[in-house]
Amino acid sequence: MEAISKKVQPVPAIAKALDILEYIANRSDFVTIKEIAAELGIPQATAYRTVNYLLSRNYLQQNIDGEFFLGPQLQQLSDVISRQFDIIAIVKPFMRQLASRCGHTVQLGVLQEFQVVYIEQVLPARPVNIIAALRTGIPVNVSASGKVLVASLAPEEQAYFLENAVLEPRTHRSITDREEFLAELRKVRQQGYAVDYEEYARGIGCLAVPIRNARGQIVAAVGITGHSLDFKDEALEKNIRLVLDAGRDISASLGA
Repeated sequence: MEAISKKVQPVPAIAKALDILEYIANRSDFVTIKEIAAELGIPQATAYRTVNYLLSRNYLQQNIDGEFFLGPQLQQLSDVISRQFDIIAIVKPFMRQLASRCGHTVQLGVLQEFQVVYIEQVLPARPVNIIAALRTGIPVNVSASGKVLVASLAPEEQAYFLENAVLEPRTHRSITDREEFLAELRKVRQQGYAVDYEEYARGIGCLAVPIRNARGQIVAAVGITGHSLDFKDEALEKNIRLVLDAGRDISASLGA
C-alpha cells in the first residue's frame, strides 16, 4: 500500500474547518461567526459556510444567542478512540503470543468508513514485506479481517455497508462481484473464520477470526498475514487452529 507523503499539500476547505474547530476548542466561551472570521483571518462568508457544514455534521452546535460551541460528534470520535485503546491494551499480549506461535504478523482490525482499518499489529522476527499500514483503510473484499467483520453484520447493516463499500481489484484473485462476495461472506459466517489468499497482494495470505465482547457482539477481528504458502493445505489448517484459539482467548478476556 502506498505510504502517505510527509510533504502534504494543504486542502484549503479542510484546513479552514480544522482551524475553526481548534480555535473554538481553545476558547473558554461561545464564539460568533464574526469572531471566527476576525481571529482566523478568513472572509466572513467562508466562515459562515464552513461553520454551517460543521453544524450539519454535529461537529458544532449553536446556542439560542447564535453563538457556536463544539458538538457531540467530537465526543463520539473521542469515545471511539478511547474504546480502541482500551481493547488494544487487553488484546496486545494475546497478539504477541500468537505472533510467536505462528511466526506471522498479527493484526487487529475494525470497520471504519466502509473499509477495514488495522488499529494495532505485532511483527514476528521475520515479517513479510507487504503489510497494510496501520490506521489506513483498505477494501474489505481483499482482507480476511474485512470479510469476517462484514460477515458478522446484521442483514440490513450488511446490505447498507455493501451499497457504500468499494470492492477493489487488487489482484486477479480479488472478489469484486457483489453476489460472489455475498457467497463468500455466507461461507465465512458458517465456518467462523476468513482467508485471503493472494487477494490483497501476490504471494501474501491472511487469516482472521472475530472477537466478541461481554454482550456477544463482534467488536474487532484478529488475523495473521504471511507468505501465501502458509495459507494452503496442512500449513493453513495449523494456522486456523492457532488463530481460532487466539480469538476464543481474546473474546474470553473481554467477557464473552
